[in-house]
Amino acid sequence: YCLLPIAYCLLPIAYCLLLIAYCLLPIAYCLLPIAYCLLPIAYCLLPIAYCLLPIAYCLLFIVFRFY
Repeated sequence: YCLLPIAYCLLPIAYCLLLIAYCLLPIAYCLLPIAYCLLPIAYCLLPIAYCLLPIAYCLLFIVFRFY
């Protein structure tokens, strides 16, 4: 009985989110092939990022030591 007003309050929010999801769905469908295309590139860049991470960490350490 106490939860009823809360449910009434959340209902329009849910409806609003549903509309947003419905609106974004075609955009998601459009972006999906792009994501599939970028995935191998991301996989390729991942080891490079792993390699650069300690270097960035080292540079940050040097920069913070000077301040």
